[in-house]
Amino acid sequence: MIDKLLTLCSGYCECKKITIPTLSIYIFNCGRTISSLKHGKTITVRNYERAVGWLSDHWPEDKPWPDFIERPTKGV
Repeated sequence: MIDKLLTLCSGYCECKKITIPTLSIYIFNCGRTISSLKHGKTITVRNYERAVGWLSDHWPEDKPWPDFIERPTKGV
């Protein structure tokens, strides 16, 4: 679960040319949350779903969503 979120975050940051802390602020209102996941911390399922939903809603149209990660439907 966390690996999928980190994959999405890395892809989004690469495409948008922003840093992981900046994305973490956009999603979690805290610049350390995503980086802490890389070091073994966890988040709730609710926060995971919120983060993946945010990324889905803001995903660049010219970048394909990774096939191995289920994309949430709009409005969820």
